[in-house]
Amino acid sequence: MYSTKAFDSLLLLISSIKYISALATMPVAFSDSNYVVTTLPVTWSEAYVLCQQNGMNLVSIKSAEEQDALAKALSFYGSPGDSHNRYWTAGKRFGRNSFVWFTDGEPLVYSNFAHGEPNNIKGAEACIEFVNYSKKTSKWNDIACSKKAGYVCQVRNVLCQK
Repeated sequence: MYSTKAFDSLLLLISSIKYISALATMPVAFSDSNYVVTTLPVTWSEAYVLCQQNGMNLVSIKSAEEQDALAKALSFYGSPGDSHNRYWTAGKRFGRNSFVWFTDGEPLVYSNFAHGEPNNIKGAEACIEFVNYSKKTSKWNDIACSKKAGYVCQVRNVLCQK
């Protein structure tokens, strides 16, 4: 006979997998990372928690090559300028004029802000979104963390040494 607790756990696991499968629009690989793109609009905090619950982090874009690979992958979703072309990153404002990657605390060495950004309108724009304006143009924007956007989760590949 099956125990109720084990059965409930199995149902929860299956439900979670189905939920994540429905949200994960496309797995993407680049260099030492794998990414899961999700178009479901959520707040930055919700995106952070959803990535963490699945053993991943919000994406930290650390090079132009990584930016280009993600832009190419994300260009398959939505139309230029629509809400499906906006995705949360791990970028968070640190102090008045700087940003860090929240998941590892590293400052932004590479950045790709749109012209006039970051502008911190009304002192309320503390998160970084990745915006695909067209198939050839993608930039970053600082925006209020309470806004909703899709998100990209990232997991770095770990090599085991003998």
